[in-house]
Amino acid sequence: MRAPDVIIIGAMKCGQTSLKLGLRTHNDIFLTQGEPKFFHSERYHKQGLDEYLSLFEGRDEAVVGEGSGFYAWDSWCEETAERMGRDVPDAKLLYIIRNPIERVVSHWAWGIGSGRPWGSINEAVWEVDRLIEMSLYWRQISRYREHFDDDQIKVLFLEDLKAGPRSFFSECGRFLGVDPEGFDFEKAATPKNQTADKRTDTRLVQRLRRWSSFWTLKEMIPDSIVQIGEQVLRRDGKIEPDWDPDVRRQVEERLAPDAARMLDYCDRSRDLWTFETRSLQDVERAAVA
Repeated sequence: MRAPDVIIIGAMKCGQTSLKLGLRTHNDIFLTQGEPKFFHSERYHKQGLDEYLSLFEGRDEAVVGEGSGFYAWDSWCEETAERMGRDVPDAKLLYIIRNPIERVVSHWAWGIGSGRPWGSINEAVWEVDRLIEMSLYWRQISRYREHFDDDQIKVLFLEDLKAGPRSFFSECGRFLGVDPEGFDFEKAATPKNQTADKRTDTRLVQRLRRWSSFWTLKEMIPDSIVQIGEQVLRRDGKIEPDWDPDVRRQVEERLAPDAARMLDYCDRSRDLWTFETRSLQDVERAAVA
């Protein structure tokens, strides 16, 4: 059976949807619809490798693959990278990242907009582990480097996708071994899945969702009333974080060493990402293994 040639491992809220849709504009690339969520979930044991590989059966494209945002969250499943390295050792990995603080905010805003009872940004960063941990890019990619060679791993930056979609996808094409000019660059350049396009909760709704009886009560209310309530109590556009300065400082202190290490590994300037409370240039340089 055919194994995937490429796997997108994340990171969530870093443009993974745009990356997938852009790659799909190339005639020589096939990506599965949705997220198989195989290597990091119970499907690994319940379905087995053969059923997973059947996703790519019969495809004649030069490159076939898939992507799941949770692949790059080690606390969810510590065995993900090991499983992948054992079962699909020849796969190439794409890992798209962005300013880690902006990723935290985008993930939090997405959660609030999707109805998660996460509360304010200042509460969520301590109570929802994934908000911080998915932004620890060096920690996450280091697990994969134990099982894959560096030349099998391509770290991409959302900042580059926004600045120049053509060069971004051409670089992807060269890495994957397909014609770098074979993408529909106009279609690939269209932003996808932006939090700002969604309706988000007001603070009142955020508090209601945290009430233990909220979901039970919601099931009892007719859909027509629920829809009216959502129009009144939810608002258009992206919800903005109201950072407590001390909380932001603590979050940036936790993320800064990892961010600096990641930029060094990618041979990118530490000026690429700006933090409010400290400069990544001031983070002590650590040799990249």
